[in-house]
Amino acid sequence: MIMGQPQTDDKIPHALYKVSLGFTRGLTGDEAQRLGDALENLVAAVSLHNRDATDGDDWTISLTAYGAPDLDAIYASIDATLPGVISRKDVAAERLPEKDWLRHVHDNFPPVTIGRFFVYGSHYEGDKPAHLTPLQIDAATAFGSGEHETTRSCIVAFEDIARQHSVRNALDMGCGSGILAIAIMKIWPGAKLTAIDIDPESVIVTERHAVMNGVTLQAAAGDGYKTPLSIQNSPYDLVAANILAGPLIAMAGDLYNALKPGGYAVLSGLLRRQQQEVVTAQEIAGLKLKTVIPDGDWAALVLQRE
Repeated sequence: MIMGQPQTDDKIPHALYKVSLGFTRGLTGDEAQRLGDALENLVAAVSLHNRDATDGDDWTISLTAYGAPDLDAIYASIDATLPGVISRKDVAAERLPEKDWLRHVHDNFPPVTIGRFFVYGSHYEGDKPAHLTPLQIDAATAFGSGEHETTRSCIVAFEDIARQHSVRNALDMGCGSGILAIAIMKIWPGAKLTAIDIDPESVIVTERHAVMNGVTLQAAAGDGYKTPLSIQNSPYDLVAANILAGPLIAMAGDLYNALKPGGYAVLSGLLRRQQQEVVTAQEIAGLKLKTVIPDGDWAALVLQRE
């Protein structure tokens, strides 16, 4: 959901920019998700936030960029997706000084506990609970990783599956930072893990995080389930896909074909209001819904090929 770019230097961070978007109105959840999808390749991180605490529709978007962002490209992408929702003058960027960069990282990616995992950024210098499994994310790619609802619900789903089932061969489709791939490897040590993303930068980040966390996986950039590595290593006991509702629906048949009989799929990146549409597509493809794990406005689905 939220992508990051790798640092080229382990000690000196990229210049960090905060991009402000002055929309002419509040966005619906579906609109915010469409814009997030359109913008994720233009900046380091895209965060979606619902300002209506009563579960209404008043969404906004915040962007973080490493290096000066292309504001014209950001505006053009927004205007092409939702014409008239913003004017060019209301797309602005502010460079944060280094002390604010560090504060931004600490404020936006504090350590979090998810099930058995203690997820922390490489900037974190505090204690790590001995009873939890550490999972480290590079500070330059930390935004939107462990703290996002979709990530949390996927990891909860993995742990539920692990109580009754072993996994020997798994796929992380749309791996992003690689946090889910690494969590799978920590839960099922010795499993074979394939990580796929359409963005080559995400593959680089995933491989870097795998090394940081002492796990081994195979990763490749490509066109989803049609990626040669994905085909070569199939079928899978477990497929995780934390992407968006649209691609989850479009790839339902490919997901079914990628799973072994009895295999599980954990799908997220969808809003709760999109749940039935996504479930229907999976059921038409031949999967059976086992569990729904809600978290705020978002949900994760656990399905099985029988």
